[in-house]
Amino acid sequence: MLPSVMWPTIERTRRLLLRRPSPSEPSVLGVVDGPDGEEASVEILFSIGRAELDRLVTAIQSLLGPGTARPDTPARLETALIGVIERLGGQGYPRVTRRPAGLYTPEAWHIRLSDVDPAVQATVRAAIRDGAFPR
Repeated sequence: MLPSVMWPTIERTRRLLLRRPSPSEPSVLGVVDGPDGEEASVEILFSIGRAELDRLVTAIQSLLGPGTARPDTPARLETALIGVIERLGGQGYPRVTRRPAGLYTPEAWHIRLSDVDPAVQATVRAAIRDGAFPR
């Protein structure tokens, strides 16, 4: 296992053992300058556990309505986040992975947001933390 991949797991384990809340700041993966002076592209990564995922799912279903299918798979969560970004008036692209991909193992969900407005990033961060989107 590469050290850069291992550190988030060690930090998450340390937080769980010390019962510290998860950090509210996501990881900034990279800033890429656009061609010909266009705006930079920013990728943000949220690495969340089951408790944070449940809060985010509750917030998404309350924002998008009761007819929304429970986003309990990476594909459904991506689709729901696209709806959230559109509803908040932003733009950008979510990508969700679950590691490990097994059903009954401790898991970490990685939500990568590319080219998303800072206001939308802050709103998603608040939903992960509080279980509701700010109004």
